Amino acid sequence: MAEIQFSIMQLIEESTSSGDRFVFPSKNSFAALDETIKFNDGQTYFEINIETTDDYMLFVFNFGNPTPRDNELTDVNTGAKRENNRTTTEAELNNQAFFFYHFQRNLLYLSNSQKKTAFEKMLKEKLNTDFKLKTLFKDINEFLNTLKECSRINFSHINDLFSSDSTKKQALADLTGTDAPNEFTITAKYSKHKIESFIRNLSQEKSNNKISSLIINGFDESGFGIVYNTDSFQQKIKINAAKDDNGKFKTDEVRNNLLNEINK
Repeated sequence: MAEIQFSIMQLIEESTSSGDRFVFPSKNSFAALDETIKFNDGQTYFEINIETTDDYMLFVFNFGNPTPRDNELTDVNTGAKRENNRTTTEAELNNQAFFFYHFQRNLLYLSNSQKKTAFEKMLKEKLNTDFKLKTLFKDINEFLNTLKECSRINFSHINDLFSSDSTKKQALADLTGTDAPNEFTITAKYSKHKIESFIRNLSQEKSNNKISSLIINGFDESGFGIVYNTDSFQQKIKINAAKDDNGKFKTDEVRNNLLNEINK
């Protein structure tokens, strides 16, 4: 048995209908994918096996590179050498990555964060649709340290948000016909320094139970999407799984043990 750690991210797809530009994918979003996919990303060759149920999709990445290679193979016990017959167009697919998407939770569990770009590229190439992975944060300081630009703020079940400012309350009533919304969303672009104090105030309001949920979307310095979510979730999951005789994780054990951990 060996340990394998999964990071947890949000997976979203570009919508083809009116409304939000990006939405959570459904089972139908991946209907055009074959059960086995061959894919190249630079010098790396991937063979991807896909398992689909009504609850989840499991993507098993097996990958390797034809180079570098040595002209000889070495026996690590004796030091003896023999000719390496593998050509420069062949690769040993001895690396693995697991991507597990849970439809009900709208969460992606990935064992290798370095391959998230390859995952996005593969979906784009095979489905002709943009998919994005967003990093989830629960700690407000960690989120703000990473944030460069804020794009969307959402909070629900407001306890009379505008009661302390009659001007704002009247403006809301004039605009919508009501001054007591159950959900309030701000969709606008702000740089971090312009909105940091407001985000901290919202986080404090959540801590004081004045709002029941708070989700903030933004981008880091590299342009990757990030999410601050106060709902209870784990940012990482660790499981143990057996390996086969070639030192690769057994897919059945990875899937079953991950499901058991998610459903605890």
